[in-house]
Amino acid sequence: RFFFLTELIGAMVLATIFIIFLLQIFTRYAAKISWIIPLPIISNWMNSLEPIGWTVNLISVLWVWIIFFGCSFFVRDSEHVVFDILFFAVSPKIQKLFSIFVASFMIAIMVYSFSATWDAIFGSRLMELKKIQTLRIPITGDKIPMKWLFAPYIILMIAVIFRYSFKLFSYFCSPRLSANDIQGDDG
Repeated sequence: RFFFLTELIGAMVLATIFIIFLLQIFTRYAAKISWIIPLPIISNWMNSLEPIGWTVNLISVLWVWIIFFGCSFFVRDSEHVVFDILFFAVSPKIQKLFSIFVASFMIAIMVYSFSATWDAIFGSRLMELKKIQTLRIPITGDKIPMKWLFAPYIILMIAVIFRYSFKLFSYFCSPRLSANDIQGDDG
């Protein structure tokens, strides 16, 4: 049920991106095709439209969010491209050791980098790290803090820590890896 809800959120964000993209195309080319419309009131309205600039920024923010949100919650390990030739060439005991090492490594890297990442995102250091275009709210023109663009990466880090902690726990509790453990099927 949780995965269904996260997939639904992802689908809604992708649909929003698509609708905004269509709106952007329409406003950009409406004046050029207004001659096709026989009704003067609609034709004049289309001639008065100007391209909307904020759509590019909003699509960019939503795209970053959907990538990190998707990787956090509804993209399963079995859906990633893996190079497992060496993994399947060794015995199940060595496969279990490989799996324990990878899970421990992922947890360690995420925990180690969490504080610095939090500081970079929420400590307002993003603008110091790189000059990034300022995002603005389309209607009011107020600035959108850059931390909200990169905030889903924190969610991704937490999800990876929990996911690999659970896997590490299951590796130690199971005497042997099953096919689902090896392939990383967590769905």
